[in-house]
Amino acid sequence: MSRKWFWFLPIMMLALSCNDSDDTTPAPKPQNTGTPCADASEIVYEGRTYHTIKIGDQCWLRENMDVGVLIAAADTAKDNNTIEKYCYNNQQANCEVYGALYTWDEMMQYADSSQRGICPQGWHIPDDAEWRQLEANIDSLYNLSDTVWLDSGWRGSNAGGRLKATGFDAWFNPNEGAGNTMGFTALPGGMRHAETAQSEQLHQSAWYWTATPAGETDAFYRLLSYTHADVKRGNTSRENAFSVRCIKD
Repeated sequence: MSRKWFWFLPIMMLALSCNDSDDTTPAPKPQNTGTPCADASEIVYEGRTYHTIKIGDQCWLRENMDVGVLIAAADTAKDNNTIEKYCYNNQQANCEVYGALYTWDEMMQYADSSQRGICPQGWHIPDDAEWRQLEANIDSLYNLSDTVWLDSGWRGSNAGGRLKATGFDAWFNPNEGAGNTMGFTALPGGMRHAETAQSEQLHQSAWYWTATPAGETDAFYRLLSYTHADVKRGNTSRENAFSVRCIKD
């Protein structure tokens, strides 16, 4: 073997070992668990335990929803009396850490008039106004009376950072402003893009549906990013698949 390979091979092996993969599912480090809701610190739903978190006068589940039957990213969720979910890159292990991804109609169980959707009895999908209240409760600069929360795009000051889990085991560096101040523990589960039928943005973004439609084909969402401390509000096709949190009735 030529002498030049003796220095080249270790460098090549180091480069390969440092290559990040969207397929990895690191176990997040322990996080601030916040204050449980007074009437129940946890609930069991469809075989999985969810913990509660009190933020202002709202009671949220601390984990993203993971309920239903796994279907492949290439398949289309259908109204068939079965809750159908996507797991990032079709791996159940990703659902177990980050929660599942749902199209808007599947999340709502094809009933715009009911907000329960895939949530447990006594819980529902938060609408746009309830998300605005959460953001205002946790942001250090803007309160609920500020009209900034009605804007689209990136708004507020640091609510996004305060909602995100801390550290770089789940979120990519720099995980801007992450503090998990009240235990919401938002994780970057990415999304399933309807146009490509592909999983995207694991470790980079947490996309959350609201129950609020935007016209006939879109709905409002919230987006947290590893490069932002604020929160993005927007609307997009209901056929995309995002993470879901539930809030108590």
